[in-house]
Amino acid sequence: VDIDWEFPIAGGLTTNKVSPQDKQNFTLLMSTLRQKLDQQGSKDGRAYLLTAAVAAGADKIDNLEVSKLSGVVDWLCIMSYDLYGAW
Repeated sequence: VDIDWEFPIAGGLTTNKVSPQDKQNFTLLMSTLRQKLDQQGSKDGRAYLLTAAVAAGADKIDNLEVSKLSGVVDWLCIMSYDLYGAW
């Protein structure tokens, strides 16, 4: 499962509803998904990957709990295609 939340706390579409708690909410979402995927894997003997697409810019990274996220996801995929601006 790959989650692409653009972006916790700020950014993304101007119509997005954001909250200062989104930093923790994103970690909670990913932790809950990890728990549910692990439970399902215990039932069916399969391994489920959990990944997240995250921004490369420091302003967006500051809105993530990277150290906590790295403990629950298999991969953090850095979206570097827009590192120097949107095309």
